[in-house]
Amino acid sequence: MKFQATADYQVTDRNPLVLTAGEVVRLGRPDPGWPGWVWVSAIDGRGSHVPEDLLAPREGGTAEVTRSFQARDLSVVRGETVESLREVKGWHWCRNERGEEGWLPAYLLRA
Repeated sequence: MKFQATADYQVTDRNPLVLTAGEVVRLGRPDPGWPGWVWVSAIDGRGSHVPEDLLAPREGGTAEVTRSFQARDLSVVRGETVESLREVKGWHWCRNERGEEGWLPAYLLRA
């Protein structure tokens, strides 16, 4: 589905977390502003919010990643057209006209 960005959105994390299926992460707190997302920390210490349905809890405050996940956001300018490839709990994985992909919050998108 195609959307237009309603505001500028700049990526701030230039080294986003990338998780692979089978990787073990340390669980943090659920995100109170985005139900269904939880903070995780990888072995290298980097962290990000991740959809909790991608995690299989284990002992000791850890979880196993069940599907690969990239925490990369997508920069957009107001009025830019993007295509949503999938939606996960209020965030859309989008592709812009240059072929770049990343996450955008639903509140920035208008059909």
